[in-house]
Amino acid sequence: MAGPLKRLNSALGRWWAGHKDNHFRIISGVTILSMAATIWGILFLFILDGTTDPTKAEWVPWSWAGLFFGGLIAFWVVPEFFVYMGQKANLDEILQMDNRPEILRLRKEAENAADMLGPGYQAQLVRLYNEMGIKVSTRFRHIRPAGSSAEAAQSKDADFDSAEPWDEINVDSDVNGVQSYLSAWWNTNDSRLSRQLPGAKSLRQAESNRAVLGLSGFSAAMLLYNMVAGFATQGGGAREYTVDLTLWLARDDSIHALAPHFDGVGILLATTSFILLYLTTPAGVNISSRSRRSKSAKDSSVSEEE
Repeated sequence: MAGPLKRLNSALGRWWAGHKDNHFRIISGVTILSMAATIWGILFLFILDGTTDPTKAEWVPWSWAGLFFGGLIAFWVVPEFFVYMGQKANLDEILQMDNRPEILRLRKEAENAADMLGPGYQAQLVRLYNEMGIKVSTRFRHIRPAGSSAEAAQSKDADFDSAEPWDEINVDSDVNGVQSYLSAWWNTNDSRLSRQLPGAKSLRQAESNRAVLGLSGFSAAMLLYNMVAGFATQGGGAREYTVDLTLWLARDDSIHALAPHFDGVGILLATTSFILLYLTTPAGVNISSRSRRSKSAKDSSVSEEE
């Protein structure tokens, strides 16, 4: 028995070592799936009382399997996920720096984090080195800086094609600032989501970000409206009943409740939709900073004229 297990462990070790550049993606995906399976098992078995309902008997073994294996995998992989997230947070902080001596002081920490997180983050670190005039380490010399050559040309073409006439207009009031921010949000190819998933190059296209924005925004609005005002009717009356998604998943006979009504699954889905919507916003841009820059530029131009 030890022989097959040893061979299997050796094969998994070789596979893991051969996918070094994708460790962060693999760990993130497994963490999400294992946590989802664990949460579903707890929700179905202990909150929805699925074990006591004979009409849901076929879901019980799958729920127990999800709870057991999902919890077992999550117990092992979630700590690793937080280690990677800690390294990502450290590297993100360094990538935002513009102090060359400080970057040099944290160079070893940044390179270890980039090496751990994969090529996407290594490319961002190389770009920072090039911008700061820092010599690139030997292990990263084969890495092309993020946004260089063909990728940069495609980004410029996308920016040109998606640009709106009002993008170049300086704003000097709160209303105009909001409009400018919304325009930047709609046309961005550098969203927070694309930075969280640097390997997903399609997310650096404005069209892809718009699709995620539209889907998440529509889902969040519909879920929130359903819980607050209600989508369903009963007896041909007004639409004032919330569709309880928790009861719907449990295949309960009655899935309607008088609005406003908030259920666990609805809140979870709405929260996820709002988080995804937030991640489609342009990275490093906010309304107040854009407004202040525009106002300071206008003030300086007025003082020069005087």
